[in-house]
Amino acid sequence: MTDEMHPQVAAVLAQAQRLQSIMDDQLDRMNSQTFTATDESGTVEVTLDGHHQLRAVHFVEGLIGVGAEELEHRLNEALRNAAAAASASLDADRERIDTMVAEVAGNASEFA
Repeated sequence: MTDEMHPQVAAVLAQAQRLQSIMDDQLDRMNSQTFTATDESGTVEVTLDGHHQLRAVHFVEGLIGVGAEELEHRLNEALRNAAAAASASLDADRERIDTMVAEVAGNASEFA
């Protein structure tokens, strides 16, 4: 008996490592990306991280004088805009990952 790995086993392990690498890369992207957006008037700015968690809020000086309802409206608008940017990025990432996984799976089927 030999210590060498069967070529099909080696190929499957290589494909599994490639899939793991794809997932690790995506997690790194999510941990490092930020999405910043403002309301229409540009008076409220929010930043979300790659996990869609709020990381920062900035109000222009004097904005508090617009009243609670208007401030809430502007804050929510900025949050929606940042969330939309984050969601669009996530959708693009999913499409990219799906393509890469399909490629890896296609290569793996050659060894079946």
